[in-house]
Amino acid sequence: MLDIGTYEALSKLKLHGFISELQEQEKLGGYSDMSFRDRLDLLIQKESLDRENKSLSKRIMSAKFKHRVSLEKIKVSASRGLDKSQLQTLISCDWIKKKLNIIVTGPSGSGKSFLACAVGEKICRAELNVRYYRCQSLLSELCCSAADGTLRNYLNQTSKFHVLIIDDWALSKITETEQKYLFELVEERSEKLSTVFVSQTPVNIWHSLMPNGAIADAIMDRVVHTALRIELKGESLRKEIDAKLDADRTEGT
Repeated sequence: MLDIGTYEALSKLKLHGFISELQEQEKLGGYSDMSFRDRLDLLIQKESLDRENKSLSKRIMSAKFKHRVSLEKIKVSASRGLDKSQLQTLISCDWIKKKLNIIVTGPSGSGKSFLACAVGEKICRAELNVRYYRCQSLLSELCCSAADGTLRNYLNQTSKFHVLIIDDWALSKITETEQKYLFELVEERSEKLSTVFVSQTPVNIWHSLMPNGAIADAIMDRVVHTALRIELKGESLRKEIDAKLDADRTEGT
């Protein structure tokens, strides 16, 4: 049995997983037949797992997802516009290594945001940083940072995210000022970082929602040219999705 001073020293070193496993070993016993090296390996493994879980939780919290869901719970259906091949592409995260974008379109309630957040959760598990935004909130933040002279700092901050998820993209017309700063963001990430664009508006309508045609051409080229496209179909899944989320919350209590 270790004395309190030893536990205090381990605590100061923030070896909380190590402490938890050590206490478990002392409580249960039965480890006397194990070598010191084997017991130490267990302690290190628990510490490593504890740190991984904490890092994952931190990435998920920082992402600010609209939904908490995993890709494994996404229903694959060719009739709804998502087949096994597309899902496997999303799960692999190879598209991030290739600096590709993802465009998810479909009618309201078709599960676009649900799918995008599931992709985001998978990205977090791949130890990458991701951030979810609603497009209007993102535009407001861009304009505010430009107004107070911190746009470059803001863009630098967003460039720390391997992936941005922009939900409700092209939901309505935007101003020329919003368009100008949106271009700055898109240009900053083009061919360097990936972005997921989620929209209920068909891609061929996006250009018409931007007032400056030349800047619209530039944005569309950077967004669409390097994008994998998923078009969800069918009737609203909102009730089914809400039921899944309620079930997940119940399991977590």
